[in-house]
Amino acid sequence: MLGTDNLKKVHLVGVGGAGMSGIAEILINMDYEVSGSDIHSSQITDRLQSLGLTFFNSHDKKNLKNVDLVVFSSAIDRNNPELIEAKNKEINTIRRAEMLANLTDLRESIIFAGSHGKTTTTCIAAHIFKENNLDPTYIIGGKVSSFESNANLGSGRHILAEADESDGSFLLFTPDKAVITSIDNDHLEAYGQSVKKLEFSFIEFIQKVKKKVFIYDEKKALIKNLTSEVNIFTYGFDKHSDFQILDFFQNEQGSFFSLKNKINDTLYDFEINMHGRHNVLNTVAAIIVSFDEGINYSSINKSLKTFPQVERRFEIISKNVFSKNIILIDDYGHHPTELINTINTIKEIWPDKEMVMAFQPHRYSRTKALFNEFVEVLSKIDNLILLEIYPASEAPIQNYSSHDLFKKIRNFNKKSVLVNGIDEAFVEFEKFKNEKYIFLTQGAGNTSILASKFK
Repeated sequence: MLGTDNLKKVHLVGVGGAGMSGIAEILINMDYEVSGSDIHSSQITDRLQSLGLTFFNSHDKKNLKNVDLVVFSSAIDRNNPELIEAKNKEINTIRRAEMLANLTDLRESIIFAGSHGKTTTTCIAAHIFKENNLDPTYIIGGKVSSFESNANLGSGRHILAEADESDGSFLLFTPDKAVITSIDNDHLEAYGQSVKKLEFSFIEFIQKVKKKVFIYDEKKALIKNLTSEVNIFTYGFDKHSDFQILDFFQNEQGSFFSLKNKINDTLYDFEINMHGRHNVLNTVAAIIVSFDEGINYSSINKSLKTFPQVERRFEIISKNVFSKNIILIDDYGHHPTELINTINTIKEIWPDKEMVMAFQPHRYSRTKALFNEFVEVLSKIDNLILLEIYPASEAPIQNYSSHDLFKKIRNFNKKSVLVNGIDEAFVEFEKFKNEKYIFLTQGAGNTSILASKFK
């Protein structure tokens, strides 16, 4: 597909999304003529325009002039007028993931998959590679503050990218190497509500990897189901891990740990400016990939000391909220497991603080699938501010609204409140102007806007 003479102009439907914008930037830098549409203009679309994107601030069949290929994101409805027009004009259409898989075939690919942590892990690995002059191409779902954007067309031999299990599209990839950060009961609607089917999809993905797979130790049980020989290495806190994390502790400055490579019988010390066991696991995955590509310990360690922050991944927004000694953390987590990780990290680092948490559920389908798990986790929050569900293009599901969630939580936690929108949530936070509190804005929707109101 890419590199053929008959492909000159590519149009991206939903170009402002995190995944689509990265692909658009890479294609522009590869000298394709690129256009894109989105109902929302943003800093992302403004930047893409400055690079050469022809941007349309609406979805309209008129946008498809002299287009050879249409790429669309999973958020785009099949009744979108541009997709209908593409069909009528017999223009080839492909999903975002298919285009991404096509791009990864052009370089030596390292693909990061998993229910949680793949964005952070990819960001850390890309940073280490960049700092050590490997100049990788990368396409990431999140952004590091030191990166100009979430995508880069490098001159090096590597391409680093995330593969999405939410719709099964990660099975389009045939990577040289892969990292499996986690497997959890999320996006089960794509797997007939079956965790087993999700796990077998990961097994299928692993068997597509050409060289090596690095997998979080807790998921090593999957290995026994492989039907072909695959080079697999495990990492984690378990004593049986090939790469074992030892002596982990954390404080307000960051996390500290040792990593034992049982294959080479080596032990190295690391410190990072991130928090949480989950982020240590993400960092270790990036470290062992970097070791495997020939980067030495001192260079990796030096790179980690300059790694700034992945936006919205346990990001400390302020330590001076309302001009008081109140810390505000913004986190993207939207699954009960992710919430537990964030909550436990805060309690470990700031045990004397009382938490005030604004949580915005993400998608009605996820709220329904994990309803009881959400009730259990959120009922234990000291002071919960619950926002309306961020729908992400989904229609409401009866009996699974934020109000339904709130009614259940109130049975266990009378201090919880339900608000309608960012402004009401901010007003609730103003009731906690006391240094005994620590603030947390949590969710994958637009809670970052709430966090920014405190700056």
